[in-house]
Amino acid sequence: MKVRMIAATLAVAATAATTALLAPAGASASPALDTYLDAPRTNETAMHVGGVNPEFSTDPVELRTLLDEARAEGIAPKRYAALLHQYWLAVATRNANLDLNKWDPQLGLAANVGNMQNTFAYYQKLQRDHPDFLWTGQGGMAGPSFGAGIMDVDMGRAVLGVRQVRDAVAGIVGTLDHAAAPATAKLNDDVRAVLEVGQSITAEDISHFQVEVIGMSKHIFADLIPQHEAFLAGGMTAIDEYYDAGLIDDSAHDAWRKLTAGGPQNVFEGNRELLHREQFQTIGDQWDTARNNKGSVGRALTYLSTVAADPAIPGLIPPREYKPLTLTAADLDVTDPAVAAWHMQTPLPAFNWSDRDDRWEYIMDKMLPTYRALKQNNPALWMATLSKPIDQQFLEQRALIRLPQMITSMARVTKPYVG
Repeated sequence: MKVRMIAATLAVAATAATTALLAPAGASASPALDTYLDAPRTNETAMHVGGVNPEFSTDPVELRTLLDEARAEGIAPKRYAALLHQYWLAVATRNANLDLNKWDPQLGLAANVGNMQNTFAYYQKLQRDHPDFLWTGQGGMAGPSFGAGIMDVDMGRAVLGVRQVRDAVAGIVGTLDHAAAPATAKLNDDVRAVLEVGQSITAEDISHFQVEVIGMSKHIFADLIPQHEAFLAGGMTAIDEYYDAGLIDDSAHDAWRKLTAGGPQNVFEGNRELLHREQFQTIGDQWDTARNNKGSVGRALTYLSTVAADPAIPGLIPPREYKPLTLTAADLDVTDPAVAAWHMQTPLPAFNWSDRDDRWEYIMDKMLPTYRALKQNNPALWMATLSKPIDQQFLEQRALIRLPQMITSMARVTKPYVG
Protein backbone atom coordinates (compact mmCIF):
# COMPACT_ATOMS: atom_id res chain seq x y z
CA MET A 1 0.00 0.00 0.00
CA LYS A 2 2.88 2.40 0.84
CA VAL A 3 4.52 1.83 -2.54
CA ARG A 4 1.28 2.59 -4.35
CA MET A 5 0.77 5.77 -2.32
CA ILE A 6 4.33 6.98 -2.95
CA ALA A 7 3.89 6.40 -6.67
CA ALA A 8 0.53 8.15 -6.63
CA THR A 9 2.02 11.09 -4.72
CA LEU A 10 4.83 11.50 -7.25
CA ALA A 11 2.34 11.31 -10.12
CA VAL A 12 0.12 14.02 -8.61
CA ALA A 13 3.15 16.26 -7.99
CA ALA A 14 4.46 15.74 -11.51
CA THR A 15 1.07 16.48 -13.07
CA ALA A 16 0.68 19.65 -11.04
CA ALA A 17 4.18 20.84 -11.96
CA THR A 18 3.70 20.14 -15.68
CA THR A 19 0.33 21.88 -15.72
CA ALA A 20 1.81 24.92 -14.01
CA LEU A 21 4.65 25.16 -16.54
CA LEU A 22 2.26 24.98 -19.48
CA ALA A 23 -0.16 27.58 -18.09
CA PRO A 24 0.15 31.01 -19.75
CA ALA A 25 1.64 33.65 -17.48
CA GLY A 26 -0.87 36.01 -15.96
CA ALA A 27 -3.85 33.96 -17.11
CA SER A 28 -7.06 34.56 -15.21
CA ALA A 29 -9.62 32.06 -14.04
CA SER A 30 -12.37 31.12 -16.46
CA PRO A 31 -15.95 32.24 -15.76
CA ALA A 32 -16.82 28.65 -14.86
CA LEU A 33 -14.08 28.50 -12.23
CA ASP A 34 -14.97 31.93 -10.89
CA THR A 35 -18.28 30.59 -9.59
CA TYR A 36 -16.40 28.08 -7.40
CA LEU A 37 -13.75 30.42 -5.98
CA ASP A 38 -14.40 31.69 -2.45
CA ALA A 39 -17.72 29.85 -2.58
CA PRO A 40 -19.36 28.82 0.70
CA ARG A 41 -20.11 25.23 1.62
CA THR A 42 -23.79 25.95 2.27
CA ASN A 43 -24.59 22.26 2.70
CA GLU A 44 -21.54 21.37 4.78
CA THR A 45 -23.67 19.47 7.33
CA ALA A 46 -25.18 17.42 4.47
CA MET A 47 -28.76 17.87 5.62
CA HIS A 48 -30.00 18.58 2.10
CA VAL A 49 -29.71 17.17 -1.40
CA GLY A 50 -26.48 17.59 -3.37
CA GLY A 51 -22.92 18.08 -2.27
CA VAL A 52 -21.22 20.67 -0.10
CA ASN A 53 -22.95 23.38 -2.11
CA PRO A 54 -26.18 22.39 -3.92
CA GLU A 55 -25.31 24.80 -6.74
CA PHE A 56 -22.16 22.87 -7.66
CA SER A 57 -21.81 20.22 -10.33
CA THR A 58 -21.72 16.64 -9.08
CA ASP A 59 -19.75 15.36 -12.10
CA PRO A 60 -16.22 14.44 -10.99
CA VAL A 61 -14.84 14.89 -14.53
CA GLU A 62 -16.14 18.44 -14.77
CA LEU A 63 -14.99 19.24 -11.24
CA ARG A 64 -11.52 17.83 -11.90
CA THR A 65 -11.11 20.09 -14.95
CA LEU A 66 -11.94 23.13 -12.81
CA LEU A 67 -9.68 21.94 -10.03
CA ASP A 68 -6.75 21.47 -12.39
CA GLU A 69 -7.34 24.98 -13.71
CA ALA A 70 -7.27 26.44 -10.19
CA ARG A 71 -4.02 24.62 -9.43
CA ALA A 72 -2.45 25.69 -12.72
CA GLU A 73 -3.31 29.32 -12.04
CA GLY A 74 -1.54 29.11 -8.70
CA ILE A 75 -4.71 30.06 -6.83
CA ALA A 76 -4.45 29.63 -3.07
CA PRO A 77 -6.17 26.40 -1.92
CA LYS A 78 -8.31 28.28 0.59
CA ARG A 79 -10.02 30.02 -2.34
CA TYR A 80 -11.00 26.75 -4.02
CA ALA A 81 -11.67 24.80 -0.81
CA ALA A 82 -15.34 24.17 -1.59
CA LEU A 83 -14.44 22.95 -5.11
CA LEU A 84 -11.76 20.64 -3.71
CA HIS A 85 -14.17 19.15 -1.18
CA GLN A 86 -16.90 18.76 -3.80
CA TYR A 87 -14.52 17.00 -6.19
CA TRP A 88 -13.38 14.35 -3.74
CA LEU A 89 -16.95 13.92 -2.52
CA ALA A 90 -18.08 13.36 -6.12
CA VAL A 91 -15.31 10.77 -6.54
CA ALA A 92 -16.37 9.07 -3.31
CA THR A 93 -20.06 8.90 -4.20
CA ARG A 94 -19.27 7.61 -7.69
CA ASN A 95 -17.14 4.84 -6.23
CA ALA A 96 -19.80 4.01 -3.65
CA ASN A 97 -22.62 3.88 -6.23
CA LEU A 98 -24.31 6.90 -4.66
CA ASP A 99 -26.00 9.78 -6.48
CA LEU A 100 -25.61 13.13 -4.74
CA ASN A 101 -28.60 14.43 -6.69
CA LYS A 102 -30.80 11.75 -5.11
CA TRP A 103 -29.33 11.80 -1.61
CA ASP A 104 -31.68 14.02 0.37
CA PRO A 105 -32.16 13.33 4.12
CA GLN A 106 -35.24 15.57 4.09
CA LEU A 107 -37.12 12.91 2.11
CA GLY A 108 -36.95 10.47 5.03
CA LEU A 109 -36.34 6.75 5.17
CA ALA A 110 -37.96 5.34 2.03
CA ALA A 111 -35.87 7.55 -0.22
CA ASN A 112 -32.66 6.81 1.68
CA VAL A 113 -32.57 3.09 2.46
CA GLY A 114 -30.48 2.44 -0.64
CA ASN A 115 -28.18 5.34 0.21
CA MET A 116 -27.54 3.96 3.69
CA GLN A 117 -26.91 0.47 2.36
CA ASN A 118 -24.46 1.73 -0.28
CA THR A 119 -22.72 3.91 2.32
CA PHE A 120 -22.02 1.06 4.73
CA ALA A 121 -21.20 -1.37 1.95
CA TYR A 122 -18.52 1.04 0.73
CA TYR A 123 -17.11 1.50 4.22
CA GLN A 124 -16.74 -2.26 4.41
CA LYS A 125 -15.14 -2.46 0.96
CA LEU A 126 -12.59 0.20 1.88
CA GLN A 127 -11.62 -1.80 4.96
CA ARG A 128 -11.37 -5.08 3.04
CA ASP A 129 -9.20 -3.43 0.37
CA HIS A 130 -7.08 -1.35 2.74
CA PRO A 131 -6.25 -3.05 6.05
CA ASP A 132 -5.13 0.21 7.68
CA PHE A 133 -8.57 1.82 7.30
CA LEU A 134 -9.87 0.75 10.72
CA TRP A 135 -12.26 3.71 10.91
CA THR A 136 -14.18 2.63 7.82
CA GLY A 137 -14.21 -0.99 8.99
CA GLN A 138 -15.67 -0.24 12.39
CA GLY A 139 -18.22 2.14 10.90
CA GLY A 140 -19.14 -0.34 8.19
CA MET A 141 -19.58 -3.22 10.62
CA ALA A 142 -21.71 -1.25 13.09
CA GLY A 143 -23.54 0.67 10.36
CA PRO A 144 -26.18 -1.92 9.42
CA SER A 145 -27.35 -1.90 13.07
CA PHE A 146 -27.78 1.84 12.75
CA GLY A 147 -29.64 1.52 9.45
CA ALA A 148 -31.91 -1.24 10.73
CA GLY A 149 -32.65 0.84 13.81
CA ILE A 150 -33.83 3.71 11.63
CA MET A 151 -36.06 1.26 9.76
CA ASP A 152 -37.53 0.05 13.06
CA VAL A 153 -38.15 3.65 14.10
CA ASP A 154 -40.01 4.11 10.83
CA MET A 155 -42.27 1.19 11.74
CA GLY A 156 -43.07 3.01 14.98
CA ARG A 157 -43.78 6.19 13.05
CA ALA A 158 -46.21 4.38 10.76
CA VAL A 159 -47.96 2.68 13.66
CA LEU A 160 -48.32 5.94 15.59
CA GLY A 161 -49.84 7.45 12.48
CA VAL A 162 -52.95 5.33 13.08
CA ARG A 163 -55.17 7.35 15.41
CA GLN A 164 -56.62 4.39 17.30
CA VAL A 165 -53.18 2.98 18.02
CA ARG A 166 -51.86 6.38 19.00
CA ASP A 167 -54.71 6.89 21.47
CA ALA A 168 -54.23 3.44 22.97
CA VAL A 169 -50.49 4.00 23.41
CA ALA A 170 -51.17 7.37 25.01
CA GLY A 171 -53.53 5.75 27.49
CA ILE A 172 -51.05 3.04 28.46
CA VAL A 173 -48.15 5.44 28.83
CA GLY A 174 -50.35 7.86 30.76
CA THR A 175 -51.13 5.13 33.28
CA LEU A 176 -47.43 4.34 33.66
CA ASP A 177 -46.67 8.03 34.08
CA HIS A 178 -49.19 8.28 36.88
CA ALA A 179 -47.84 5.21 38.62
CA ALA A 180 -44.28 6.46 38.40
CA ALA A 181 -45.03 10.08 39.31
CA PRO A 182 -43.64 9.98 42.87
CA ALA A 183 -40.28 8.72 41.64
CA THR A 184 -40.01 10.72 38.43
CA ALA A 185 -38.17 13.67 39.94
CA LYS A 186 -35.41 11.38 41.24
CA LEU A 187 -34.80 9.51 38.01
CA ASN A 188 -32.14 10.64 35.54
CA ASP A 189 -32.99 13.16 32.84
CA ASP A 190 -33.34 10.52 30.12
CA VAL A 191 -35.81 8.23 31.87
CA ARG A 192 -37.71 11.24 33.18
CA ALA A 193 -37.99 12.57 29.62
CA VAL A 194 -39.50 9.28 28.42
CA LEU A 195 -42.06 9.37 31.23
CA GLU A 196 -42.86 13.02 30.61
CA VAL A 197 -43.49 12.85 26.87
CA GLY A 198 -44.04 9.18 26.11
CA GLN A 199 -47.76 9.70 25.57
CA SER A 200 -47.35 12.82 23.46
CA ILE A 201 -44.63 11.79 21.00
CA THR A 202 -46.12 11.85 17.51
CA ALA A 203 -45.36 10.26 14.17
CA GLU A 204 -44.15 13.69 13.07
CA ASP A 205 -41.66 13.81 15.96
CA ILE A 206 -40.28 10.43 14.96
CA SER A 207 -40.09 11.47 11.31
CA HIS A 208 -38.12 14.58 12.30
CA PHE A 209 -35.73 12.44 14.34
CA GLN A 210 -35.20 10.15 11.35
CA VAL A 211 -34.30 13.07 9.11
CA GLU A 212 -31.77 14.30 11.66
CA VAL A 213 -30.07 10.90 11.97
CA ILE A 214 -30.09 10.17 8.23
CA GLY A 215 -28.49 13.59 7.76
CA MET A 216 -25.76 12.67 10.24
CA SER A 217 -25.03 9.52 8.26
CA LYS A 218 -24.61 11.55 5.08
CA HIS A 219 -22.49 14.15 6.90
CA ILE A 220 -20.08 11.51 8.19
CA PHE A 221 -19.62 10.16 4.66
CA ALA A 222 -19.26 13.66 3.17
CA ASP A 223 -16.61 14.68 5.69
CA LEU A 224 -14.47 11.56 6.14
CA ILE A 225 -14.69 9.55 2.91
CA PRO A 226 -13.45 12.34 0.59
CA GLN A 227 -10.33 12.47 2.77
CA HIS A 228 -9.84 8.74 2.25
CA GLU A 229 -10.28 9.12 -1.52
CA ALA A 230 -7.76 11.98 -1.64
CA PHE A 231 -5.28 9.94 0.39
CA LEU A 232 -5.63 6.89 -1.84
CA ALA A 233 -5.14 8.97 -4.98
CA GLY A 234 -2.35 11.28 -3.85
CA GLY A 235 -1.05 10.30 -0.42
CA MET A 236 0.13 13.12 1.81
CA THR A 237 0.46 15.51 -1.14
CA ALA A 238 -3.32 15.40 -1.56
CA ILE A 239 -3.88 15.59 2.19
CA ASP A 240 -1.55 18.60 2.42
CA GLU A 241 -3.70 20.35 -0.19
CA TYR A 242 -6.78 19.50 1.88
CA TYR A 243 -5.07 20.97 4.93
CA ASP A 244 -3.89 24.10 3.11
CA ALA A 245 -7.47 24.64 1.95
CA GLY A 246 -8.64 24.66 5.56
CA LEU A 247 -10.80 21.57 5.12
CA ILE A 248 -9.09 19.66 7.93
CA ASP A 249 -7.34 20.73 11.12
CA ASP A 250 -4.03 19.77 12.69
CA SER A 251 -5.46 16.64 14.32
CA ALA A 252 -6.81 15.21 11.07
CA HIS A 253 -3.62 16.13 9.25
CA ASP A 254 -1.62 14.34 11.93
CA ALA A 255 -3.91 11.31 11.61
CA TRP A 256 -3.04 10.94 7.94
CA ARG A 257 0.67 11.40 8.66
CA LYS A 258 0.46 8.49 11.06
CA LEU A 259 -1.33 6.34 8.50
CA THR A 260 1.39 7.21 5.99
CA ALA A 261 4.12 6.26 8.47
CA GLY A 262 2.45 2.91 9.07
CA GLY A 263 3.04 0.44 11.88
CA PRO A 264 0.37 -0.93 14.24
CA GLN A 265 0.52 1.89 16.80
CA ASN A 266 0.58 4.70 14.22
CA VAL A 267 -2.31 3.10 12.33
CA PHE A 268 -4.32 2.73 15.53
CA GLU A 269 -3.69 6.30 16.67
CA GLY A 270 -4.42 7.75 13.24
CA ASN A 271 -7.74 5.97 13.02
CA ARG A 272 -8.59 6.99 16.58
CA GLU A 273 -8.06 10.64 15.65
CA LEU A 274 -10.35 10.27 12.63
CA LEU A 275 -12.93 8.62 14.87
CA HIS A 276 -12.69 11.51 17.32
CA ARG A 277 -13.22 13.95 14.46
CA GLU A 278 -16.35 12.06 13.43
CA GLN A 279 -17.88 12.01 16.90
CA PHE A 280 -16.99 15.50 18.09
CA GLN A 281 -16.53 17.73 15.04
CA THR A 282 -18.65 16.13 12.34
CA ILE A 283 -21.83 15.08 14.15
CA GLY A 284 -21.38 16.27 17.74
CA ASP A 285 -23.53 19.38 17.26
CA GLN A 286 -26.09 17.47 15.20
CA TRP A 287 -26.63 14.97 18.00
CA ASP A 288 -27.12 17.91 20.36
CA THR A 289 -29.72 19.33 17.99
CA ALA A 290 -31.57 16.01 17.82
CA ARG A 291 -31.54 15.66 21.63
CA ASN A 292 -32.75 19.23 22.21
CA ASN A 293 -35.63 19.13 19.73
CA LYS A 294 -38.90 20.10 21.44
CA GLY A 295 -37.39 19.75 24.89
CA SER A 296 -37.98 16.32 26.37
CA VAL A 297 -39.21 14.88 23.06
CA GLY A 298 -35.74 14.88 21.53
CA ARG A 299 -34.11 13.58 24.71
CA ALA A 300 -36.67 10.76 24.94
CA LEU A 301 -36.14 9.67 21.33
CA THR A 302 -32.35 9.76 21.53
CA TYR A 303 -32.46 7.80 24.79
CA LEU A 304 -34.82 5.18 23.39
CA SER A 305 -32.42 4.72 20.48
CA THR A 306 -29.70 4.08 23.08
CA VAL A 307 -31.87 1.49 24.84
CA ALA A 308 -32.35 -0.41 21.57
CA ALA A 309 -28.77 -0.01 20.31
CA ASP A 310 -26.87 -3.22 19.64
CA PRO A 311 -23.90 -2.51 17.30
CA ALA A 312 -23.22 -5.60 15.18
CA ILE A 313 -19.54 -6.07 16.02
CA PRO A 314 -19.06 -9.66 17.22
CA GLY A 315 -18.17 -9.69 20.90
CA LEU A 316 -19.30 -6.11 21.59
CA ILE A 317 -21.67 -5.60 24.51
CA PRO A 318 -24.52 -3.11 23.90
CA PRO A 319 -24.78 0.19 25.80
CA ARG A 320 -27.40 -1.18 28.21
CA GLU A 321 -24.89 -3.78 29.43
CA TYR A 322 -21.90 -1.45 29.39
CA LYS A 323 -23.28 1.06 31.88
CA PRO A 324 -26.68 -0.08 33.21
CA LEU A 325 -28.95 2.22 35.19
CA THR A 326 -29.32 1.22 38.86
CA LEU A 327 -32.39 2.22 40.85
CA THR A 328 -32.48 2.28 44.64
CA ALA A 329 -35.25 2.24 47.21
CA ALA A 330 -34.67 5.96 47.73
CA ASP A 331 -35.17 6.62 44.01
CA LEU A 332 -38.62 5.05 44.28
CA ASP A 333 -39.50 6.81 47.55
CA VAL A 334 -39.52 3.54 49.46
CA THR A 335 -38.91 4.38 53.15
CA ASP A 336 -39.56 1.02 54.78
CA PRO A 337 -36.36 0.25 56.74
CA ALA A 338 -36.73 -3.43 55.89
CA VAL A 339 -36.07 -2.70 52.21
CA ALA A 340 -34.06 0.50 52.48
CA ALA A 341 -30.95 -1.23 51.12
CA TRP A 342 -32.80 -2.57 48.08
CA HIS A 343 -31.47 -1.61 44.68
CA MET A 344 -31.89 -2.95 41.18
CA GLN A 345 -29.64 -2.94 38.15
CA THR A 346 -31.98 -2.34 35.21
CA PRO A 347 -31.67 -3.24 31.51
CA LEU A 348 -31.65 0.48 30.73
CA PRO A 349 -28.44 2.37 29.89
CA ALA A 350 -27.34 5.05 32.35
CA PHE A 351 -26.33 7.38 29.52
CA ASN A 352 -27.70 8.83 26.31
CA TRP A 353 -25.93 8.07 23.01
CA SER A 354 -26.44 11.67 21.91
CA ASP A 355 -24.20 12.95 24.73
CA ARG A 356 -20.81 13.06 23.03
CA ASP A 357 -18.63 12.46 26.09
CA ASP A 358 -20.55 9.36 27.18
CA ARG A 359 -20.68 8.14 23.58
CA TRP A 360 -16.92 8.58 23.25
CA GLU A 361 -16.29 6.71 26.50
CA TYR A 362 -18.26 3.71 25.22
CA ILE A 363 -16.55 3.82 21.82
CA MET A 364 -13.07 4.01 23.29
CA ASP A 365 -13.65 1.60 26.16
CA LYS A 366 -15.59 -1.06 24.26
CA MET A 367 -16.30 -0.52 20.58
CA LEU A 368 -12.84 0.29 19.21
CA PRO A 369 -10.95 -2.30 21.32
CA THR A 370 -13.50 -4.99 20.42
CA TYR A 371 -13.22 -4.24 16.71
CA ARG A 372 -9.43 -4.14 16.85
CA ALA A 373 -9.26 -7.45 18.75
CA LEU A 374 -11.66 -9.09 16.30
CA LYS A 375 -9.54 -8.04 13.33
CA GLN A 376 -6.30 -9.19 14.95
CA ASN A 377 -7.42 -12.35 16.74
CA ASN A 378 -10.22 -13.72 14.58
CA PRO A 379 -9.55 -12.53 11.02
CA ALA A 380 -11.82 -15.18 9.48
CA LEU A 381 -14.87 -13.97 11.44
CA TRP A 382 -13.85 -10.35 10.85
CA MET A 383 -13.72 -10.87 7.09
CA ALA A 384 -16.93 -12.94 7.03
CA THR A 385 -18.79 -10.20 8.92
CA LEU A 386 -17.54 -7.54 6.51
CA SER A 387 -18.38 -9.64 3.46
CA LYS A 388 -22.06 -10.51 3.96
CA PRO A 389 -24.44 -8.99 1.41
CA ILE A 390 -25.47 -5.63 2.82
CA ASP A 391 -29.21 -6.32 2.55
CA GLN A 392 -28.70 -9.47 4.63
CA GLN A 393 -26.84 -7.44 7.24
CA PHE A 394 -29.70 -4.96 7.44
CA LEU A 395 -32.27 -7.75 7.77
CA GLU A 396 -30.36 -9.51 10.54
CA GLN A 397 -30.29 -6.30 12.57
CA ARG A 398 -34.04 -5.65 12.49
CA ALA A 399 -35.61 -5.58 15.95
CA LEU A 400 -37.90 -8.55 15.38
CA ILE A 401 -34.95 -10.68 14.29
CA ARG A 402 -32.84 -9.53 17.24
CA LEU A 403 -35.64 -9.84 19.80
CA PRO A 404 -34.38 -13.08 21.44
CA GLN A 405 -30.88 -11.60 21.64
CA MET A 406 -32.22 -8.38 23.18
CA ILE A 407 -34.33 -10.23 25.74
CA THR A 408 -31.34 -12.37 26.73
CA SER A 409 -29.23 -9.25 27.09
CA MET A 410 -31.84 -7.51 29.23
CA ALA A 411 -32.26 -10.57 31.43
CA ARG A 412 -28.50 -10.83 31.85
CA VAL A 413 -28.12 -7.25 33.02
CA THR A 414 -31.20 -7.10 35.28
CA LYS A 415 -30.12 -7.78 38.90
CA PRO A 416 -32.41 -6.96 41.81
CA TYR A 417 -30.71 -7.41 45.17
CA VAL A 418 -30.43 -6.13 48.74
CA GLY A 419 -27.20 -5.11 50.37
